[in-house]
Amino acid sequence: MALLLSLMPSFSQDNVLRFDGNGKFKIAQFTDMHLCLGQSEYRDGQAEKTFARVRRAVETERPDFLVFTGDIVTEGDARTAWRRLLDSLTVLRTPYCIVFGNHDPETRIPRDEMSEMIASSQFSLNELNKDGQLADMEIEVLSSQGDDVSLVLYCMDSQDYSKIGSVKGYGWFDVSQVEWLRSKCNARKEEAGGRPVNSLAFFHICLQEYSQAFSDHRNKSVGRRAENECPGALNTGMFAAMVETGSVMGVFAGHDHDNDYIVTDKGVALGYGRFSGDDTTYTTFRSGVRVIVLEDGKRAFDTWILEDEGRVVCRARYENGHLK
Repeated sequence: MALLLSLMPSFSQDNVLRFDGNGKFKIAQFTDMHLCLGQSEYRDGQAEKTFARVRRAVETERPDFLVFTGDIVTEGDARTAWRRLLDSLTVLRTPYCIVFGNHDPETRIPRDEMSEMIASSQFSLNELNKDGQLADMEIEVLSSQGDDVSLVLYCMDSQDYSKIGSVKGYGWFDVSQVEWLRSKCNARKEEAGGRPVNSLAFFHICLQEYSQAFSDHRNKSVGRRAENECPGALNTGMFAAMVETGSVMGVFAGHDHDNDYIVTDKGVALGYGRFSGDDTTYTTFRSGVRVIVLEDGKRAFDTWILEDEGRVVCRARYENGHLK
């Protein structure tokens, strides 16, 4: 255990994230783990494989930050599964943020109870909103050279299902969330003297623009599209806000288990994580983790998928609005 802790990134208890001495900041994205405990010995075993994957990825990549983009605990004894996951993350001593997917609220524990468990965990950066649920988060990453904000991470709730009887399908960002992101990006730009501050966004359900971007042969993409995208039923302008403010370099979602591509459109990278769970739901892909490495002061990042057994696939580089 002492050796494991010595390999983990250092993390001060005042929740400050910072580019390292080499000007790098590494993120590991886990998505759609679909943990299920207490229903069968087989499913318990599958969950243990998923917990082990998280541990291996952190030990191998030594990320500075972990993000979980929804559908994490979806069936079975949800309280035990959440405690098991959160306890394992405390041992890994790496700061993280969690957003819910459409299936997380379907378990038998209330959303506010799940939120409190997550927000009170030692290395969680999550906070609660006025309703006692996980708030949309704006997380600062400081420069390696000082206390200037070099990167901002937006972790947001993309909702679950339509609440309008005449509209069927998955949920969408409400207008207040779009304006929240717009105001945050614009405030950062004003503080920086008119220069947009580089940022990434993470949430569960992809934007409608994903399908349009991938289908446009003029846009370069890396990775696979093995199922149709399942975005929210309505488009409230989140992508437009990202493009107009000029801050968001890339967006990373989950939800569609058989997609792991990244594509650029209008200067923004639209990407998926890799399905990170095991045999508790559908997928035709090898399970894995998306890794993103950013450079201090540059509008650029490198990204790849880390599969089990250490295989690396789908390498891509985003730089100044384009994939290379």
